[in-house]
Amino acid sequence: MSELTPQKRRILIDGLQADECDVEVFQEWNRGGLSCVHTTCMNYTFDNTRDALSALSRWRRAFRHHPDLIEQARTADDITRIAESGRTAVILGFQNTLPLEDDLALVEIFYDLGIRCLQMSYNHQGLAGSGCLEPNDSGLSLYGKKIISEMNRLGMIVDVSHCGLRTTLDSIEHSSQPIAVTHSNPSSFGTKYGHKFELTHRLKSDDVLKKVAETGGMFGMVLFPAMLPGGIDCKLETFVDMVEHAASVVGHKSLGLGTDFVWRRPLSYIRQVRTGRSTYDWAPVVPPVWPEWMRTPADLPRLADELARRKWTEEQIDDFLGQNWLDYYRRILG
Repeated sequence: MSELTPQKRRILIDGLQADECDVEVFQEWNRGGLSCVHTTCMNYTFDNTRDALSALSRWRRAFRHHPDLIEQARTADDITRIAESGRTAVILGFQNTLPLEDDLALVEIFYDLGIRCLQMSYNHQGLAGSGCLEPNDSGLSLYGKKIISEMNRLGMIVDVSHCGLRTTLDSIEHSSQPIAVTHSNPSSFGTKYGHKFELTHRLKSDDVLKKVAETGGMFGMVLFPAMLPGGIDCKLETFVDMVEHAASVVGHKSLGLGTDFVWRRPLSYIRQVRTGRSTYDWAPVVPPVWPEWMRTPADLPRLADELARRKWTEEQIDDFLGQNWLDYYRRILG
């Protein structure tokens, strides 16, 4: 793994991780030189209000106990200040609107507590909209539209990574601010080059990529093995091929990383988020084994070497690895 020189400490931002609130994770962030991580502040993706508050309290204790490694970020200025100190800025978000239950007022309450991102649904049908596993995507509900309007007013990121197509497009159309697909990959890469993906329902079409980019949004390229071409056998070169394919669709300025690292999560967590609580589908779920070139977040700087080998300019590399996310956060979070 290449080491970042003191003269060139890149802004390195991961647009989505869902890992444990654990000091070993924070240490890996530090080893990899991560400037900022947007992390899922939930025990599971179907937490209610009480469970979400418990998860938030764990992160608050972590910020208090490990100030040498991490600090919570609420604005883009927080990110740059924390990164300049050699630590990792942490943006907290929810991958579902379930912590709100049916109370719109909780959007502002959670904003005041530091939550800066909400995903409109997670795989299944929710009160706000439909997930990507639903056979009939009804789109955003009236409640979902009100949630987005409130998020726009406050300055929060609207995420649609696990949403169905209609809910995704409704969110882009209804939001007055650019939205984000924090962690996905383009389905057209598999179609064009014959690559196989395990979780095809989680990929996004070129039409979605273009609409996100045209409205000033961000698309985070995911490293979760089930969404990599060839799974754990995916090579670094193949992943960067996919990055370049996405850039050919929307350009370089709308792309970043959204790894979805769950490096320290137990298998029970992976099984629960795959199946949820509304199904008896307990098919075998194997632990996610990451490709040899990306075992932990500390390996993220390897991407810079491959991009440089392909003659990406320093500006393009900086943009993809973090600057694009930082510019987006400035526009949305302030």
